[in-house]
Amino acid sequence: MISEILLYNPIMSRSASEVSVITVNWNGRQHLSYLIPSLIQLRPKEIIVVDNGSEDDSVLFLTNQYPQVKIIQNSLNKGFAEPNNLAAKSARGAFLAFINNDMRADPQWLSAALARTDSHRVVGSRILDWEGKRVDFNGSSLQYLGYAVQKDIGELVAQVSHQDEILFPCGGAMLIDRKLFLEMGGFDEDYFAVFEDVDLGWRLWLCGHRIAFAPESVVYHRGHSTLASRGTAKMRYLMHRNALLTIIKNYEEETIRRILPLAFVMAVKRAVRCSGVRKESFYFWSDIQSEKVDSESMQDALNHLVAVEDVLDCLPETLGKREQVQAHRELSDSDILSLFEDPLRPIVEEPEYIAKEIEYLQLLGLDGLFEIDNYRKLTSGLDQTLKIRVADLRRELAGMQWQSMQTSAHPNPEHRNRLTKFVQLCRTLGFKEAVGHSVKKIRRGF
Repeated sequence: MISEILLYNPIMSRSASEVSVITVNWNGRQHLSYLIPSLIQLRPKEIIVVDNGSEDDSVLFLTNQYPQVKIIQNSLNKGFAEPNNLAAKSARGAFLAFINNDMRADPQWLSAALARTDSHRVVGSRILDWEGKRVDFNGSSLQYLGYAVQKDIGELVAQVSHQDEILFPCGGAMLIDRKLFLEMGGFDEDYFAVFEDVDLGWRLWLCGHRIAFAPESVVYHRGHSTLASRGTAKMRYLMHRNALLTIIKNYEEETIRRILPLAFVMAVKRAVRCSGVRKESFYFWSDIQSEKVDSESMQDALNHLVAVEDVLDCLPETLGKREQVQAHRELSDSDILSLFEDPLRPIVEEPEYIAKEIEYLQLLGLDGLFEIDNYRKLTSGLDQTLKIRVADLRRELAGMQWQSMQTSAHPNPEHRNRLTKFVQLCRTLGFKEAVGHSVKKIRRGF
């Protein structure tokens, strides 16, 4: 149980006039025309936009249309963490409200979050899709190797419940006491983007600061517009790297000594699986020959390995940060783990992978920290034909990729049209079924 002395003492009722709203923008002119008006109607103390070297007319638009907005200009894209920290240092409000540039705020966004500050200095908001029908963030869940997910994503709002307190708020919509944010060092700027909010939330909890979830504090999200523009491979790299950085900094000593070796081992195992390489093709005692590996699979594999190498390269600096975090620890891992919600959520839903992971967890004595028996039951629920289906899907994907290339490169409009129809069939029916369908059509005559 959390000691009563860790409770935040209320001071008085709050208003939006005490809040500095901060958003980071990078080539997001098309979003600002929705976001800024929704913020102005809330009447916060100030609105701060940190522009990350946009090449569109974002800054000109803000200057001409919304002169009351404070603009901080960076010469290049510095990600999410550093720009928010920069704005926080210059902010004048007692509270900071962070919001992504591809959102719009509900009229009750700030007031509903401020209502929870009678007992908490940090409040997470609920994030919905643009129409307000489905969930984008409804609380937090953390896998024990540092991989976070947004709870209930894609679910209908009317069909979900929520936690009263969460491990971490989403950095895309949250409220925090400014003094506390600065005392904690803000977001870790080495993260650049992705999971910096997870790290901050975990650090806050282990220092004794509870985080509330306010479901009535709502924003509406277009959906990862900035990250998507940089490509999924770059985002996956940040996820793998930052997950490792997060667990290194925040687990207590006894736990991290056991989990960190396992984190590196499982990263290597995932890399091998992502590559699509058949290990048997490397063995002298096997007759299996090596097969051509597609570039996308290999990139997925290298993502894990590059992330591990980069974490090892910056390990001395990360251990220095860890020492500072641990020096302020008020709560133990056992106090915080219940907030993870689903620490043994499988990263790879493959019986062989999970069985080996369970073996390592037991070998390292982590079965006392996590409920491994429930995790083991999951393997029996995974159909053993899954690997066969995955192999079929890989072949189908390879066929679809080849056909897509042929479609885009084919000079004959008539043939291009036929190939396009075939690709659509592949996506709808699967490669094998599409071939069978096309053969039948050929026999009947086009």
